[in-house]
Amino acid sequence: MFGATVGAEIEGASAGSVSAVGSGAEEITLRLLYQLIVILLATRLVTWVVRRLGQTDVSGEILAGVLLGPSLLGALFPGFMHELFPPSTGPIFTGLAQVGLIFLMFQIGLEFEFTRHLGGQHRSIVLIGLTALAVPFAMGYASAPWFLGRLSEPVPLFGFQLFFAVAMSITAIPVLGRIFMELSLAHTRTAALTIGAAAIGDVSGWMILGAISLLVRGTFSWGWVLPRLGGLAVYLAVVFFVLRKPLRRIVADHLARHGGMRLDFAPYLVILLFVSAAITSNLGVFAIIGGFVIGGALHDDRRFVEEWKRRVSPIVWVFFLPIFFAYTGLRTDIAAIQGWPGLATLLAVLAVAFVSKLASAYAIARLVGEGPRSALTIGVCMNTRGMMELIVLNIGKDLGLLPTDVFSMLVIMALVSTFIATPLIRWLMKGQESLATPPGAPAAVRG
Repeated sequence: MFGATVGAEIEGASAGSVSAVGSGAEEITLRLLYQLIVILLATRLVTWVVRRLGQTDVSGEILAGVLLGPSLLGALFPGFMHELFPPSTGPIFTGLAQVGLIFLMFQIGLEFEFTRHLGGQHRSIVLIGLTALAVPFAMGYASAPWFLGRLSEPVPLFGFQLFFAVAMSITAIPVLGRIFMELSLAHTRTAALTIGAAAIGDVSGWMILGAISLLVRGTFSWGWVLPRLGGLAVYLAVVFFVLRKPLRRIVADHLARHGGMRLDFAPYLVILLFVSAAITSNLGVFAIIGGFVIGGALHDDRRFVEEWKRRVSPIVWVFFLPIFFAYTGLRTDIAAIQGWPGLATLLAVLAVAFVSKLASAYAIARLVGEGPRSALTIGVCMNTRGMMELIVLNIGKDLGLLPTDVFSMLVIMALVSTFIATPLIRWLMKGQESLATPPGAPAAVRG
């Protein structure tokens, strides 16, 4: 009853009929506060546990969301879960989560020193990124009819094939970036190479996803795709070849004049970040890519990076990102797999996902000159899916192209690939933090 009342108040507020300080607004605020308290407390508790199991905070935040959702809390106390998290409050958290993700992508772009570690050699990045996109996409598309024949809910074959292929192809740049940061490996050449390759693959993947969304609705046309591809290329060229130097000069002048970044300067950077996110969103590659683009354009000024991390970054880590990682998990239900046939199908999903992504990235990394250990690290990193995968899956489910059981299997695949990434990356990159050799040169290997 209370959830329905709050939902009505939210709808009224969106229509402009509820005062920001009235009783209706206070009820909405109170419900939001309850949700935030539960999410932040659960996140801190679960991250405290997973740290002692050798995982990073991001794994705990993902797991906290899953435990708060229908997979555990909803299964044990369904009434309480729906009372605490009514669907009517979903749009509020969607907005908060997406804003947090834009900030995270910006910070990931700031953190990785591409020029320092990779020089001017980008051939390896492009080859790894495109191969780790194309091979999983092809294997996912080819194997999708087999999986569809074993599922309970009939869906259009072609649309299912396309979304299953994209689900095999995606890499979780934000999760991967946080893993590198939390393991103090963000400045390694392997991290820069992997993030660069993942960015290429994911930009391509998001464009493909946008085209697929229109295709399955029957509205696809090259007149939609080509202008957006051209627009994205033009935007990247403008940012990196026209705006980058003036932006860096403005930032450097401000830091030199004031001895650091003043708080009244931060809003202008946030406006720039949001404008970039709006541009890429309108180009069909989603707002988060815009955040990454601006971060990459400003990453050379390490003094600014440190100032941003000191003055602005803490609120992103403490508030926005737990909401994104945890609340996204509330939308997933991993309890829909039934019996031994369901388990066998799940194992087949994991096999296709891991072989196509990890093995293809490893193989192409070896071909461009990486050593076995470095190539295996790249394969493990590219295989990490995380919440980016869940975004893709929810789009497919909203379009009616992913049945509940395969949706749940793909969620499990995303979680497994994320949880195994941290210990494997920690082990494979042990002692490699100071490596700065260019891609294509043999990487040093330590036992």
